[in-house]
Amino acid sequence: MSSDKLQTILEQTWSGLAKATGQADHPWRLPALGAHGLNGPEVRTMVLRSVDPVTRQLIAQTDVRSTKVPGFRKDPRVAWHFFDPQTKVQVRANGRVTVHHDDEVTRTAWAAVPEANKRNYATPSAPGLPVDDPSISQAQAGAYTAAYANFSVLCAEITFIDWLQLGDEHHRRAQFTWTGSDWRGAWVVP
Repeated sequence: MSSDKLQTILEQTWSGLAKATGQADHPWRLPALGAHGLNGPEVRTMVLRSVDPVTRQLIAQTDVRSTKVPGFRKDPRVAWHFFDPQTKVQVRANGRVTVHHDDEVTRTAWAAVPEANKRNYATPSAPGLPVDDPSISQAQAGAYTAAYANFSVLCAEITFIDWLQLGDEHHRRAQFTWTGSDWRGAWVVP
């Protein structure tokens, strides 16, 4: 297969990721994000909020008080996992995450957060802390000043993509590595 086919796969991958951010039912909307946490490897489901193919960024949001934030600051390397059961395409994307808090990135993102979602960042205690009554940990509507103080944006700059197409008779797999100025693609054994 030609390098044109590899380029098409790369473009379709970024296009699919971007499409997922606007479609709640898209299979790539809720990827798994793996990282080295403070106590070892951790994997969690994140909501993919935006994608920028030009800067190679996958963007999510989180509470800055979450235990994942110190882990990202200690070791910013991350691995994303996306799978579409309909097309049987798996995408794994590796890169480094930057945590934004109370800066231009978070101010811009906060303006686009739906009012109902802003409450998620206004809980009185940090995510993961034990509580006696789960209703106590819920924030009330309108506490948006406190909510913004806890809001952060995770921008992962992607440097490696592994694409796998599962098929009934055979599988196809390609890998793409960022060279510093463009992507280098290669077919690999599935």
